[in-house]
Amino acid sequence: MATYSRRRDDESGEPLEDAEGDGTPHDSRDDTDPLDLTEDEQLVYDLSSWPTSVHAEVVEALADGGIGHAWLGTDLVIHERHEDRADLLLSEIEKRHGLPGDEDGEDGAPREPGSEIEYDLSDWAAPARALLTAQLIEADVAFRWEGGLLVTAAGAEERVDAVLDGVEDTIAAEGLPEGEGDPGESAFSALFVAVDDLASHPNDRDAILRLNALFERTEPGPVPFGVHPAAWERILDQVSDLLDLSLESDEAGEVRAEAIEVREVLRPLV
Repeated sequence: MATYSRRRDDESGEPLEDAEGDGTPHDSRDDTDPLDLTEDEQLVYDLSSWPTSVHAEVVEALADGGIGHAWLGTDLVIHERHEDRADLLLSEIEKRHGLPGDEDGEDGAPREPGSEIEYDLSDWAAPARALLTAQLIEADVAFRWEGGLLVTAAGAEERVDAVLDGVEDTIAAEGLPEGEGDPGESAFSALFVAVDDLASHPNDRDAILRLNALFERTEPGPVPFGVHPAAWERILDQVSDLLDLSLESDEAGEVRAEAIEVREVLRPLV
């Protein structure tokens, strides 16, 4: 089954109310963008191991089921009250496509030739990539970054092209924010360097303290240009979790693996 994180303290798993799609009245909670929900209301599914071509099927299934959703890259975000129904829909898609579950120990499903399209944006500055990321989220397009490559489903090519054109037009008309042109000055770059240092030296207390000091300066600051607040919040959550792990765990391999995961989240934005 696709992995997910329940962003709330209550781990009971009990749904808030019956929501089986059998004609229940409209719920006003579904009028809220899932990215604007509080942390304890959000349910986040990690679909990074699924081919992007399957994401379109996920969108269709959720729409047919009346389940509001949003994408943060390849993370699917819904209201937690839809958990049971979403689990069922995703499980059916998983079985239909023969996708590996977590227990299989596989890295992910093979990508069919022609099912995905890559955009080489390695020459884009960090603020431009951040703006693009935010616009893809707003456009409800599932995507992932592989270094400087933006990867999306081939079926989303026209929508992605339109978003890219819009970002380029915005930059041409308004330029990048003053002071953000140098990636070395960005919050992303500073965090990336500190996390990369911890990945290389997971037991180095100085590396941990440097990352902690940077996190304490960054967390209360403004959301970086072009980044959706929910996306920035999730990045900060991941850095915070990494700090907790590095302070509590004596397993260097465990800390290194977590640091590498966070580093890969930051890499496309630096």
